[in-house]
Amino acid sequence: MKSSIIKLLLLSATSLLFACSAPIKQVIVSPEINVGSSDAFQQKQVQLRFSDLRRSNHVVQILRAGEATQLYSPQQRIVDIVSTTLTPALIANGLQIQPLAVNQVDVIIDNALVSVQQQLLKYSASNQMSFRVVVNNGKNTLTKTFKITGTSNGPLKADLAVLERDFNQQLTKLLSQIVQSEELQQFIQ
Repeated sequence: MKSSIIKLLLLSATSLLFACSAPIKQVIVSPEINVGSSDAFQQKQVQLRFSDLRRSNHVVQILRAGEATQLYSPQQRIVDIVSTTLTPALIANGLQIQPLAVNQVDVIIDNALVSVQQQLLKYSASNQMSFRVVVNNGKNTLTKTFKITGTSNGPLKADLAVLERDFNQQLTKLLSQIVQSEELQQFIQ
């Protein structure tokens, strides 16, 4: 009887300890491209590859003077999110993905970060995204950089849900720019 009460108390204390631990520091990255379907790429065939050259995995960082930086990573690798979002949008616009195609398209993530400066009664956030698309059509190479930046300010504490929403909106815009780029459409043969 006594041992079962002790076990119950230990189990309760452990549960309480885990319930009070820090929340999981992740954000949901889920861009939604709505560029419709077209034949903009005219059924051209490409090898499509994705890479992430960022030094760390987090997409949101909150900086406070005298405290450790809070880092928030996506639930899934951002390169996988970009691949699973961009590939169907390109296919819907007439691009054919073939492993042995002459055209090679590399989508490179150079930067994707929301950086927040948190002060006592206000915050300022700066958003930066930079992707490179390198296209080799068998004769020439084109490197095109797509960038989006933004800033926001607010009273009190930065709301992670708002930062997450802004990040997703900017990522959607950037990916849409890639799909709709006439320069890429014309360069791919």
